[in-house]
Amino acid sequence: MIEIVDLDKTFGKKDMPVHAVKNLTVSFKEGVTGLVGENGAGKSTLFRLIAGIEEKNNGKILVDGFANTTKEAKSRLFFLPDEPYAPARYTVKEVANFYHIFYDMNMNKFKELLQKVSLPEDRKISTFSKGMRRQLFLLIAFSMKCKNILLDEAFDGLDPLVLDLIGEEIVKLTADEKKTIVLSSHNASSIQKIADSIMILYRGSLSEKEQKNDMGKEFVKYQLITREPIKKEVLEGLGLVVISLKKIGSITTIVFLKTPKIEYIIRGAYSPTLMEQCPLETSEIISLELLFAKKGVLHE
Repeated sequence: MIEIVDLDKTFGKKDMPVHAVKNLTVSFKEGVTGLVGENGAGKSTLFRLIAGIEEKNNGKILVDGFANTTKEAKSRLFFLPDEPYAPARYTVKEVANFYHIFYDMNMNKFKELLQKVSLPEDRKISTFSKGMRRQLFLLIAFSMKCKNILLDEAFDGLDPLVLDLIGEEIVKLTADEKKTIVLSSHNASSIQKIADSIMILYRGSLSEKEQKNDMGKEFVKYQLITREPIKKEVLEGLGLVVISLKKIGSITTIVFLKTPKIEYIIRGAYSPTLMEQCPLETSEIISLELLFAKKGVLHE
């Protein structure tokens, strides 16, 4: 379990600080938590703070009850960054042995996982593609005996078949070994498949942790055809909260924050010739949650 209380991290000058993490209080418990945010939102900084690589300005970070900078905490946590280090001349086997020097690692499990993805033990990692490198380091992470694992950009460069296998292994880690896994990724659909809960990070602050089945329930989507163009400012002037507005051809697709009498208000303002409520696509829900966290509207 990872506990964070009033965590604050700033960069830049004292008179013009930039908050990478802002007054953050959250707990990551057993299971898989997906962390989602645009580039620069603070995901990697948060992971480095938890791992003790970055020094915090204020706050407290505990790993299984121990301060994160202590030996006890470090033995209970493994952090896989988006660009993990290993000597380029090393083979797969040598990379695993290298990490085994510093971490308590189940080498038998590593070899079993290696067979599943067909990575050759004697091949140098300098010859690997980005996706193959990512596979290797994920297998190393999955072989760690510690209970807490941080995976930054977990699925970067993985092809769909490998992605499914990696997702299955992550789920098994929490089910069989009762691990706490926090992962970030730009692959929103993969996060939704495997995460027990998802958090949106924007400008160093987190939205409330949500069970993935509850995500998107605060939104409603409509497709409309109208004689005159639909304007966001008109809808907002009538008291509606517009999350996303897109126009393709004659059809305008709008996602609103659910409020009473949406259809009544739209019909009164635009008298649409077509107005149809549509289900939200799984692939768009996280993007909408991020837009809502930003309190902005996307126009395309």
